[in-house]
Amino acid sequence: MLNFFRIIFKNYSLREAVRAEIEEDLGFLVRGLPGVFGFLIRYLIYKLLFKKIESIPYIFPGVRFVYMSRIHLSKNVLINSNTYIYGRGGIEIGDNVLISPGCSIVAGDHSTKLSQPIIEQPSQSEKIVIGRDSWIGANSVILGGIAIGEGSVIGAGSVVTHDTEPYSVNLGSPARKTGERRRK
Repeated sequence: MLNFFRIIFKNYSLREAVRAEIEEDLGFLVRGLPGVFGFLIRYLIYKLLFKKIESIPYIFPGVRFVYMSRIHLSKNVLINSNTYIYGRGGIEIGDNVLISPGCSIVAGDHSTKLSQPIIEQPSQSEKIVIGRDSWIGANSVILGGIAIGEGSVIGAGSVVTHDTEPYSVNLGSPARKTGERRRK
């Protein structure tokens, strides 16, 4: 057991681990609350814990956040149910962004060297930026170190492994540009 704690604290400071546990406890208490009451309570708790929230976001029940103190939500953000957002490396979500149900946005990773067991390898944190007026389709995955260009669309079920161009439509695993958003 002592070896396990040594491994954990190699990657996380005591302060960081305690804050993450408090965030998880509070998140667990509020993330399932239904209706207008749940919406307001989630907003109040998240306002205290997030790095910054610029306006009241619409966060559906069932969204799980980790490392809230490193997540910045701009204006008019909507995050749908069963989405997982891991902000260790920092996440910035721009104005007017829609995140569909079941997405994973993960600003962290682990080394994969063969010279030591995976659990003992250091974690890596990489920032994610989601540009304004973007739409992340259902069940998409966005990995650390990615910038989603302003106005981009990420198709349902896509895995984003590289930056996207502004106003592009991206689909697949890995996501590739398949088109552009245009004015009609």
